[in-house]
Amino acid sequence: MARSQALLNILNLVDAATDEIPVEQQFLCDLRVSIEKQAAKEGRKPSQSYKPSSLHCIRNMYYQVTGAECEEERSTSEFVGICESGTDRHERIQKAVMAMKENGIDCEYVNVADYVRNHGLDKSITIVSQQGNETKLFHNDLKMSFLCDGIIRYKGQYYILEIKTEISSKFWERQGVNPDHILQGTAYSVAFGIDKVLFLYECRDNCSKKAYMLEVTDKMKQDFIGKISNCESYVADNVCPPKPTDLSKKACAYCSYAKRCERDGD
Repeated sequence: MARSQALLNILNLVDAATDEIPVEQQFLCDLRVSIEKQAAKEGRKPSQSYKPSSLHCIRNMYYQVTGAECEEERSTSEFVGICESGTDRHERIQKAVMAMKENGIDCEYVNVADYVRNHGLDKSITIVSQQGNETKLFHNDLKMSFLCDGIIRYKGQYYILEIKTEISSKFWERQGVNPDHILQGTAYSVAFGIDKVLFLYECRDNCSKKAYMLEVTDKMKQDFIGKISNCESYVADNVCPPKPTDLSKKACAYCSYAKRCERDGD
């Protein structure tokens, strides 16, 4: 009886404390909670396929393609907003690129699905879906799923267009393609047979832009395919590959398989 009364007293104190919080602060807190809960509802289980963003770590590749359970992550309302803002800027930049032709500039925004079909790539690439100007694809031979921002035909030559938004501190220091994006660009080059990837970086603070070209060599393509072939050999043997020794602490800290990786050892 005493414990029940003590618990009731605690609940009353919590309610009283809540009542003392200004309405605007209560609203802000509830809004954040709602955003995070909605993001959790809309979250999807990763598909069992390779992703261009995971190719830096063979273990991450192995876990993804074998369907290993990843740690449940709860996105903060701020992170959800950053992603939504990035998506919105992608769409607006894509529309701006599409308008270049009607403004007298020799630039054509090419529908990715049409490019795949017109160049006979539909035998190896499946068009999963198209949402706006972004196309989701699956490479059957490489077991790789990926999203493509677009393909352009600029002054008579095809380029893969990849749009990135980033914080100002990174943007103003940027001197070329982010090393973390090179494997992604290589993956797209292998898939589409286009050797030049145009990376367009935009500053989140003031929408300033920088552009850099990644020219994908045959060796880069061979190394990329070798990464997947190497991982496939571990998958076939049902053996977890050794943990890479050259990964940054940041890469491991944000990995969705960190606990599983720790259990598997080195």
